Amino acid sequence: MRIGPTLAAAVAVAALCGMRPAAAEDELVLKFATTDPPMAHLNVQFHHPWAKRITEQGAGKVKVEVYDGGALAGHGNAYERVVNDVAQVSWSMHHTVAGKFPRSSVDALPFLADRSEPATMAYWKLYKSGLLDAEYDQVVPMYVVVFPQMSLHLRKEPKGLDDLKGLRIISSNRIGALCLDALGAAPLTIGMGETYTALQRGTADGMSFQWTGFQPFKLVEVTAFHVDTPLGASSGMVFMNKTRYEALPAAVRKIVDDNSGAEQSRRFGVFWDKVQDGAREDVRKTPGHAIVTLSPKQSEEWRRRLMPIWDQWIKETPDGQKVLDSFRTLLAETTKIAG
Repeated sequence: MRIGPTLAAAVAVAALCGMRPAAAEDELVLKFATTDPPMAHLNVQFHHPWAKRITEQGAGKVKVEVYDGGALAGHGNAYERVVNDVAQVSWSMHHTVAGKFPRSSVDALPFLADRSEPATMAYWKLYKSGLLDAEYDQVVPMYVVVFPQMSLHLRKEPKGLDDLKGLRIISSNRIGALCLDALGAAPLTIGMGETYTALQRGTADGMSFQWTGFQPFKLVEVTAFHVDTPLGASSGMVFMNKTRYEALPAAVRKIVDDNSGAEQSRRFGVFWDKVQDGAREDVRKTPGHAIVTLSPKQSEEWRRRLMPIWDQWIKETPDGQKVLDSFRTLLAETTKIAG
C-alpha cells in the first residue's frame, strides 16, 4: 500500500513527537552567569549548589545552566546582561553598577558593622522594607551578602598610625577612597587583577581590602603589616531579571523562592565570615607578618576623622538619613541573633 506524501509527513511528525521526552516541552532554562572561575570558593560552595538544588527540585520544570567566568558576563557588565536577558541570573557587586545603587552603599560606611552575617541579615531586611525599591526596578535579588569589613594592608610598617600621609593605598570603592583621604593617604584606583603587581613593584604602598581576598590573590606575598579595623564593606547579590522572575510559572517560582531569600543570604554571610577568619589566621601564622589593632585613643581619632563621611553620604544619598537609621536599627537587632 502506498502512503501519500501528506500522510507520510504526518506519520513522521508523530514519530518525532513520540521520541521527544514530554518534560522537554515544559522545562524552563535559566542561564546563570557566576562571573568567577569555576573553582572559585564561592562558586564551589555556594553558587553551583544553589543552581543544582533548583534544577533537582525542578524535576523537568526548570533547569539552571551555569556559565562560569566571563562566558556570559563579568562583574563589569553582569547587571546589563541580566537586564538585556542575555543571562537570566547573575552574581555581581552593587558598586560595579555605576549610579544604580546609592542607597545600597550604606554598608560601605566605616565603623558601622563588624561581621558579615548580621550585616547581611540587616541588608536583606532593609531590602524587604521597601526603602531600596527605587534601586530594584529592573532586577530581583535571590540572595545578598554584605562582605566582611575591609582592613588596611601595607607592604611594610608605617612610621605611625596617627597619619598615613604619603602612603599610596588602593581602594576598591568611592567611600573607601574617602576614608583613605581622610586618614592622610593618597587613594589609588587599581583593578584587583593588577593589585598584586602594583604592591610587588611598589607602585602602591598598601590596600584597603577584606581578608577574604588574600588566598585567591596571593596578597600574603606582597604585604607584611596589617591594621585590623572596620573600614567599611561592599555588598553583592545573585539577582534575576525582574520581568523574567515575575513571569515564572507558579510552581517554578516557588522552587526558586524556597532556595533564596533571608536564610540563603544569612548562610552566605556565615560563609564569608569563615573565609575572613581563616584567611586572617593564615596570615597571622605566616612569618614576617604583623597584625595590629588600633589603641582606644587611635580608634577614637580615626572615628573622628571618618565620621564626616557619614554626613556626606547622608547629604548625597536619596533618603540617606532614613536608610542609615533603618540599617543601624536592623543591624543592632541582627547582631543579637547572629552566630
